[in-house]
Amino acid sequence: MTYKSKAALELFLETIKNADKTFLDPDKNLDEQGKVDGYQHLFHLLRTSIDFYLFNDPLNPDFMLLATPYHKVIGDNVDAVYYFTQVRSDQDYVIKGRRYDSCYLSFCLYGGEPNGELSDRVILNINHTDIEFEPDGSFEIKLTSNPKGKNEFKLDKDAVTLFTREYFFDRFNSRESDLSIENTKSQEISKPLSDEELAHHIKVMSTFFEQMTWISPLPVEFPLNDFLPPFRFEVDQGGWGTVDNIYCFGRYRLEDNQYLKIRFTSPECCYWGIQTWNYLMQSMDYKNYKVCINKGTAKANDDGSYTVYLSHRPMDVDNWISTAAYKEAIIFCRWLLAEDLPEQPTVELCQFAD
Repeated sequence: MTYKSKAALELFLETIKNADKTFLDPDKNLDEQGKVDGYQHLFHLLRTSIDFYLFNDPLNPDFMLLATPYHKVIGDNVDAVYYFTQVRSDQDYVIKGRRYDSCYLSFCLYGGEPNGELSDRVILNINHTDIEFEPDGSFEIKLTSNPKGKNEFKLDKDAVTLFTREYFFDRFNSRESDLSIENTKSQEISKPLSDEELAHHIKVMSTFFEQMTWISPLPVEFPLNDFLPPFRFEVDQGGWGTVDNIYCFGRYRLEDNQYLKIRFTSPECCYWGIQTWNYLMQSMDYKNYKVCINKGTAKANDDGSYTVYLSHRPMDVDNWISTAAYKEAIIFCRWLLAEDLPEQPTVELCQFAD
């Protein structure tokens, strides 16, 4: 017997085998650590591909964690918890939850093809300012093609994925929301996957895996020891960003005796944060290094601006973050629900006196 699953698996394995071309390409100009990270990142992508497109089912959805301290993909944030599930526009979903300590909570629907491709657009973004909560923080949201009442929102025909986002000023001493999702339309009793169904899942995993390698590693043409101007994420930009965000990318390269002094101001916003990423859009080792600072933990200057210091060695100053032993990598800033577009941060390359 010829199994369609076998043929799909062989194509997936070929995709994995050739994936290192995306970060070994001389035009990418990655340093040696970046190339090693690239190989490690393939395993992160493989795990995500399996979780999101083999084990996740839009007919019987479940929220699946995007990132952990050991498993990071698609631009995780130290201060945030993300969950993913697939959805289908011909179904109705109820999300139940109770919010506790977060400064931001949202549910973002993305539209596109249900085949693992990058999303085409943001269909709907529901943040905590759009939700009516009970006094104890509990809430219930309905996603449906025909919304009618309180906390009901439209599920467009091309809806394929849903992400939850929850941000904290002190994530590891905070309580994240209780969240669950249920498809309220009746379903057939679950049966084992057929060969054809499994082959389809494998093809979707392969597509997702390959297209994720198209967006990382990030360009090393980013200005060295400087930032690009901040920009808003647009509805039709593609990928899994959120329209509540303003992003700003920078890059650093530091010797042991050097540090960066980053100065910026912030408009009124729900959250801002600065952290270090490697070129694969993965947060640095935040279990062993201080690699992130945010609106709730930073100390402002007398004029309301902020100065953040980045170096290999610890510094006895306010607002210091670590390179996590990376000689070069990305500095990533984001603002949530900002009233205005922030000014571009300024950077000064300095040397230690000793």
